[in-house]
Amino acid sequence: MHETPDPISFIRFMGKACLLIIICFGTVSVAKTQSMRRMFILSTYAQPLYRDATKSELKNIAPDADLQVKYRDFLDDDNTGLTRLVADKGCSENPNVISAAEECLKYSMPGGGSSFSFRTKNYRLDRLADITYTNNSFQATGNFLHGIFVNIGDTPLKNVTIQIKELEFLVGYTPPTNLKNAKRANEIFSKGLIFKGLIHRRALYIQENTTFALRSIAFRGKQYRAVAGVTYNELDFDKRRDIIVVFRIVRKSDDDSITILWKILVEKTSPRLKP
Repeated sequence: MHETPDPISFIRFMGKACLLIIICFGTVSVAKTQSMRRMFILSTYAQPLYRDATKSELKNIAPDADLQVKYRDFLDDDNTGLTRLVADKGCSENPNVISAAEECLKYSMPGGGSSFSFRTKNYRLDRLADITYTNNSFQATGNFLHGIFVNIGDTPLKNVTIQIKELEFLVGYTPPTNLKNAKRANEIFSKGLIFKGLIHRRALYIQENTTFALRSIAFRGKQYRAVAGVTYNELDFDKRRDIIVVFRIVRKSDDDSITILWKILVEKTSPRLKP
């Protein structure tokens, strides 16, 4: 014979079961809601900071047509480019605020047209860029990044390979893998390091009829930022690579913009920087 369950006990049992179901599904609902809120905030407020320049923005900053024709054969290589940089006018000091200045409205892409990433082949915020044109100089302004410039003289880009003696230091340099040593190296390159008569620095003055080389090491790691109460790793929005690129100014315009012709010689995985 089956024993008839006590009604009170049965009701208590079912109540506990229902409560458990409510708790479980309630937790899932809250977690899902939090995830959706995070995605909404990042897509609305964070991702626009790391977008590519639009077609209309690229049109405003496009290199002169005659230069595109002149270097057409050189630009057939996927690892090359012709890029116009405008002098930094402070348009990108606060990426969350669009300046009403006429020039800033014209160059509304991330970085205000003065900061460029060879790694992504697009304009970027200065803190994620490989190169920034400011104060009549080329500067490595990226965070979690070693940028080492060297002036190798009036050497045609087509003649530059990683075997030439002027690139010996850039090619042979072994980057640090911990934050303490990276900071120490950054201080050294900010002051300048001389190797076989050539100065290697985080910044060099621009110079026409001159070829420059840059080793840009965009370390992988964690660089946290927050927006609307949501914390995220900014480096997740970037292409972190270790590159060697050579470039030269092919035109300096009356509006203080410059056009550079460039070629990436080496591209590889960058090291992860540990705290």
